[in-house]
Amino acid sequence: MESVVLQTRPLFESHTGANIAEVLQTAVTDWELNKPNHGIAIVTDNARNMDVAMREAGLKPHIKCFAHTINLGTQAGLGVPRVARLLGRVRRVAAFFHRSSTATAVLMSKQKQLQLPSHKLIMDVTTRWNSTLDMLARYLEQQAAIAAALTSPEIRQNARSIDTLDSCDVRDAEDLVKLLHPLKTATTVLCEEKSPTVSLIVPLKSMIEQNMTPNDGDSTTVANTKTAILTNIANRYSGDAFNYLLECTVLDPRFRTLPQLDHDQREAVFLRVQNKAEQLLQKQTTAEEREEGAAGGAHCPTHGREEAVRDDEPEVTEPAPIKTALEDLLGNSFSTEPEESNSSKQAEREVENYRKEAFIPLSGCPLKWWQEHCSQYPMLSHLAKACLSVPATSVPSERIFSTAGDIVNAQRSQLLPENVDMLIFLKKEHGCVVAASCQ
Repeated sequence: MESVVLQTRPLFESHTGANIAEVLQTAVTDWELNKPNHGIAIVTDNARNMDVAMREAGLKPHIKCFAHTINLGTQAGLGVPRVARLLGRVRRVAAFFHRSSTATAVLMSKQKQLQLPSHKLIMDVTTRWNSTLDMLARYLEQQAAIAAALTSPEIRQNARSIDTLDSCDVRDAEDLVKLLHPLKTATTVLCEEKSPTVSLIVPLKSMIEQNMTPNDGDSTTVANTKTAILTNIANRYSGDAFNYLLECTVLDPRFRTLPQLDHDQREAVFLRVQNKAEQLLQKQTTAEEREEGAAGGAHCPTHGREEAVRDDEPEVTEPAPIKTALEDLLGNSFSTEPEESNSSKQAEREVENYRKEAFIPLSGCPLKWWQEHCSQYPMLSHLAKACLSVPATSVPSERIFSTAGDIVNAQRSQLLPENVDMLIFLKKEHGCVVAASCQ
């Protein structure tokens, strides 16, 4: 299994699935990744053209960015009619105070009187659901000051069309903030660039599904929101892609118990991991033998000697070693050559011992753990390295486009493409603040 960030040629044509597939296939060829019996895990957003592109390019497993999945599910929840109307009212209040400097001054005065934090109201961005949650939370924090400001003589005339939330609205708003907060935390975890490995998807998805299951204590608004989010997220990972995610999860020492599965399902996952570890070792052994054979043919010490021997010279043969009496008696029973290990048994032993290992804290790094235990688990460590190097989200790669937009602007429009590449590399890999204008 290969896991790489593919640098592709620019796509100037329409972003159809077929065109994207052609670009990806070219990148795979340029990077010499088109090896037989090797999969290439690829992470994209949930767009339909990406599904088509992966099928056309023959790249699998296709992992859908989990941060994007959370965003789509949450947007579906915020689209519930009752929630949409509630957010519309909050948005109108925030927009009113943003437009009017007089209203802003009155709001600040009321904040001081009520001893509330001097915070401005937040206007959300419809494409970023986190900002909608922040807008709602800020309104709840300042609702007393907002109500007092809207009834003050200075702005009452202009605020007649602005309605504050009643007690039922406030209760629903509080429930929504509480409901969506874990999703915001999950998004924050995924957007970290240091360790958002693919093994995070199954545990986070299970947590979301558990939290979004309606119960008897939920209000109608909360129950409908939960159902909308759960329905949107539930079917985005299935089939071979979900099986791959489960295998990556058990190879993460933090999550290997898979509590969301029953006993038979867990055993099936570990059996697949065992078989894949064995297959990976066999592929590596075959590749090494081919390399040794090629090197041996080119550099065999007797190869030049055979060419130098003339036809009329007698061939010199090494005398066969004389066996001792003990070797003659017991040589067939006690070979001096080490017995080749059974790769299947070795993989089974490694899986059995790995399942007995102590857990590492959730803040620990699974890749570092495997680096420290690679000698103890030579087969599983190779498989873990291949699986856990796959990211759970495409957010870091999308940030590169934002970085490029910061570097290439109207004042630096003459930058050469190769210099842009170097500046982006310095910014993303070394955190350098690049201010020089390279030509």
